[in-house]
Amino acid sequence: MNNDFGRRRSARTRLCAAAMALAVSVPATSGCGSESRAVQEPTVDLTKLDTGSYATKPVQVTAPDAIAAGRLAEALRLGGAMPLPMEIDPALTTNAGGVRPFTSVSDLLVPEMRGGKTAFGWLNDMAFRTDPTGFTAGFATSARTDSDADLGYQLTVLVMTFDSDSDAAAAATVFAADGFPDFGNGIGEPAQSTAHPDALLSWLPGSQYLAGFYPTGRFVIGTLVDNREKYWEKISDLPDLIAKSDKAIAVAEDRLKSFRPTPPDQLTTLPLDPLGMVRLTLPRPAGDRTKNAFSGALDAHSALHDEGKPDTAQALFDKDGVDAVGYGAGALYRTRDAAAARDLRDLDYVDKFHHPIDSPVGLPVARCMKYRGPDTHAFPFVCAASYGRFVAQVWSQQQQDVFQRISAQYAMLANDK
Repeated sequence: MNNDFGRRRSARTRLCAAAMALAVSVPATSGCGSESRAVQEPTVDLTKLDTGSYATKPVQVTAPDAIAAGRLAEALRLGGAMPLPMEIDPALTTNAGGVRPFTSVSDLLVPEMRGGKTAFGWLNDMAFRTDPTGFTAGFATSARTDSDADLGYQLTVLVMTFDSDSDAAAAATVFAADGFPDFGNGIGEPAQSTAHPDALLSWLPGSQYLAGFYPTGRFVIGTLVDNREKYWEKISDLPDLIAKSDKAIAVAEDRLKSFRPTPPDQLTTLPLDPLGMVRLTLPRPAGDRTKNAFSGALDAHSALHDEGKPDTAQALFDKDGVDAVGYGAGALYRTRDAAAARDLRDLDYVDKFHHPIDSPVGLPVARCMKYRGPDTHAFPFVCAASYGRFVAQVWSQQQQDVFQRISAQYAMLANDK
């Protein structure tokens, strides 16, 4: 597996690229449409497929490390309680990338930017190198108001669970105290919220950036507001930054009222595949370092956190009855029925950057494309295929690898007897 995977964005579940379900970069465009194809699907001979070394049968979901598996299960559960950014502010309609479920705060660090940058902005990384006492799991989401990062603003919201209220309060203090490194705009100044006086806020006046950590019960809610447009316009607007942070905290805290953290001694009892999707999702191979990728499954609403255009994706999910998405070496959508799966697979995706290519040998039902465009983080090859009520989407830097992935994922579904 090419080690450059770690420098690439995950393409998983980006349902729109001009008009489609196979987008490969975070700043996907809007305007999707589809038309179900009432044609006879070709017969596939599984023995003719090149699946490489990938699994071709449903996997037995086990946990060699029961505690680690339990913490990931808790992080995925937490995702179900997290508000979508567009539920905090309807203008936040463009996914901004970043970590989703995480079981170590070091997952928030950007490997190629160590020495000052986390995945959620220009925060010092010292406090994120070691898990604080009592940390269990976290989930994060991030979105922008415009596909151009220099227009509008970006909001990131993350929630972390802890063993106790005191552990959460102590962790928030450590995160907030670490502050910002000096990038020429100062090292940050404290700020105060009237609505949430316990929120520990720090802002960069020269960058129009506000970071905050708010302890509430066994949770820490982190908010990061970055108004790049006002930065370029030389507008300093701390009240607006605090108002946006306050709204995010209020919505997240309200959603968390329905979430009950699992007691630490019961984490190992959490089901590993509650949606029945992990066993059918092609596992990520050893060495796959796709940035922000994870293994597991989310329900349809939680999966919108990972969509390029969550508002458009939600309409597609509703139209085709998507109720769960599995993540591994690709993404696996479970739709209402076979007709809906074909409909989702066959969304028209051709635009000036996405060009159809031949399907893998023996798998004419696959839809594949090659990306030729300005986004250097986009994977060049993406394929989708449907089987029964499932739609699989995979991506890779290499054509042979993406062909093997989609062929193996199809075989895995077909072998589920």
